[in-house]
Amino acid sequence: MKNLKIMIMAVAGLLALTACETDPETVAEVADEAGMLIQVTASSDSSILGTPAGGVPLEDAEVSVTNAALDMTISMTSGSLDKIAKLEIVKSFNGGSEVILAETTTLPYNLVIQDLDGLLAGTGVVENDLRIGNVLAFRTRITQTDGDVYYYNSGMGNYEIIVNCSSNLTGNYAVISTRDDGNTYDQGIEAIVAVSPGYYKTVTTGGWAAGTIAPDQGFNFQDTCNTLTVPNQDLAQGYYSNDVTGRDGGEVLANGDLVINYTIDFSAGARNYSNSYVKQP
Repeated sequence: MKNLKIMIMAVAGLLALTACETDPETVAEVADEAGMLIQVTASSDSSILGTPAGGVPLEDAEVSVTNAALDMTISMTSGSLDKIAKLEIVKSFNGGSEVILAETTTLPYNLVIQDLDGLLAGTGVVENDLRIGNVLAFRTRITQTDGDVYYYNSGMGNYEIIVNCSSNLTGNYAVISTRDDGNTYDQGIEAIVAVSPGYYKTVTTGGWAAGTIAPDQGFNFQDTCNTLTVPNQDLAQGYYSNDVTGRDGGEVLANGDLVINYTIDFSAGARNYSNSYVKQP
């Protein structure tokens, strides 16, 4: 059997492969082996959204789906298809067995699925099985003409749909950031933008106004049925390596305002922040 190799992106434009070999490989060596590098994009409505049943804990509530769609495009960013026998999109539900969803020998390739049955086909999952937070993951793999198989790394070849409630938090907000020592920082009016369905990005972090410590120092956060959480990430969108982590209690208030809690890990110790976002007309 041919070696199955996992392609991962390294910093400073380098690329490495994790397989039986232990030595990292350069871009040129990877181009020779993998044949090409790709980019995966998806439309803003690529999602599974719905309403969970009331009266039961969210993790147990069946979801009545209101939107289910995928519009995903794979494009080649460098290299060529000369040594590629085929490219496949495979999917899995909650980390289960992979199912081949589509196959192509040309790029760019656009995959469009417009209903829930099509998204779940082959996984053994039906609508009644869905719960908020379930993940339908799509991965890209190539088979070369010599039979070697490569999975692209998550940042390059993957897309995930998280089962979620409908969410629309984009807009302008008046922002006050409060630190655990009582200091407050008026960040003025800033925009929250959507990264993907239910996943958003702010402009500021901690006590810094826009542009004071980095070109972009916002943080990303997730809206799961009006509960807001901050996933682990680096400060200032990766400009600094300080960890930003979420804390419990963030939420969308009944009037549309937001409360987001998070922690920044500094060399002198961690500091907790609670941000208030007042929705603007």
